[in-house]
Amino acid sequence: MRNEELINEQQFLRLNQTRQSELIAKHCSGIEKRIRDARSKEEAERIVSKACSKFESECTSSIVRMALSQSLQAKVTHYWSNK
Repeated sequence: MRNEELINEQQFLRLNQTRQSELIAKHCSGIEKRIRDARSKEEAERIVSKACSKFESECTSSIVRMALSQSLQAKVTHYWSNK
């Protein structure tokens, strides 16, 4: 991760908390159900990958992108680790 990202206030002003929430809702609405209802772990991982890719194209913060990706991957593990 670039150090500039952590100190560049403009980046966080462009993507404030409300905007982050809007982007997450836009790209991840209902995703937990789609992960749970997927036919296989691979399909669940594709669902997550697609959502994260779309989110990443609009979110400028790598910290937020990484947190979302880890959270969604944890859901895949939760629902698919024993199957």
